[in-house]
Amino acid sequence: MKMAVAKGSGLSLVALTVALVLAGCATDAPPPPPPPPAPAPAGPPVALATQVSDAAAVYVDYITTARNMRANFSDAQVVQTKLQEGATYQPDQLARGVVAYAAIVAMQEPSFRSSLRAYAADETARAELVRRLTSDYNYAASLPSADIAARRVILALSSDGQSVYNSGAGVKRAAYDVQRQKWSKEKVADRDGRLAQTKQNSVALRSVHSDESSRLLAAALTGTGLTTQATTGQSTGGYVIQGDGVTFTPETETAATTTDDQSAVTVPATKKLASAPAATDSAVPAATFASTTNVFDRPDLFNTPYTGAVNRALTIAALAILGEAGDSRTEYLNYLLDEVEGERCFDMSKLNLYQCLAVATPHFEDVFCLGQHVLMDTGQCLGKMSSNALSFEPAKIAATYATAEPYIKPAPVKKPAKKKATGKHKKRR
Repeated sequence: MKMAVAKGSGLSLVALTVALVLAGCATDAPPPPPPPPAPAPAGPPVALATQVSDAAAVYVDYITTARNMRANFSDAQVVQTKLQEGATYQPDQLARGVVAYAAIVAMQEPSFRSSLRAYAADETARAELVRRLTSDYNYAASLPSADIAARRVILALSSDGQSVYNSGAGVKRAAYDVQRQKWSKEKVADRDGRLAQTKQNSVALRSVHSDESSRLLAAALTGTGLTTQATTGQSTGGYVIQGDGVTFTPETETAATTTDDQSAVTVPATKKLASAPAATDSAVPAATFASTTNVFDRPDLFNTPYTGAVNRALTIAALAILGEAGDSRTEYLNYLLDEVEGERCFDMSKLNLYQCLAVATPHFEDVFCLGQHVLMDTGQCLGKMSSNALSFEPAKIAATYATAEPYIKPAPVKKPAKKKATGKHKKRR
């Protein structure tokens, strides 16, 4: 019994010794590696004030309304409803929206973002670049890859302008066709009230759709999510002008994806140019029909100097990518959004609309005012804001206009009835 106890005690000592050895080995293990060092500062994150995305959302809302305006007029009420829908925009607000939307489009260009983020990582370089951008908004055009971002902007805005112009051309054409319906020749019941309502809608600010503003802001901050006409900065295929919007030529045979995820109509490969609208309603210069339908593939379309709208948009985009366009720069962003030339153009289209409605009497003349001065004039302004070389107005060629259908068909002249000769006035033999 004693030996058993002694033996058991010996085993316990051995186990204890082994445990101590193992514990000593554990304390001698190498310590875990230290945490990785903090990454080098990359500058402030991309920032854009919500006032810019709000302004862009208003632009998107109006363009969607205008480009979808169709020439289907069934009665006088439809005419008046569409007239007020199209006229409901305030020129200053829409011009600001053009610049804001263009800035978000420019921020979708990867090369433009990557080159500016390199400046953002260096505090001294970033401060100097911000100083230059805020001293002269034309400076942004000289930045690396600014030309590619500008191409995106020009194609996006000009495509929107072309769509609105084409919708107007279709509506204007309906001013002729609708005269076959009796109601269109009746007088507008309250002409003064209709004009007063149009003027009131022209000064009322459009409301901001918060969901659309949030979508645009997310696209600006991430650089993705906003589909534009050109993703490479190059024109991809030609365009055929139709009353229902911009479409690609048969060489692509696919629908064109326009800004805001709107798809245009595909033109069959057998479509002939002769079937396009008359030159007076076409959005293509008349001389173009003889050679090509590629309206935007022009060597001078992207030439510098860019328009004020494009330069201002590039500046906002550059500041935002550098992280310097947040709420702290509200005052300067307001200055950049105020594009005077675009506002003047929209103002002029409104004045022309007022004059047109002041003299229009039957309903079909209101259709003309809607097509020409609400839609076509507005689309033309968008074209002018996008490029110094772009115009949607047709070339005035005498041979073409000689056969153009008149806007108001004059009543046939009645020849006076010949008087029958009486006996008193019979010719003497």
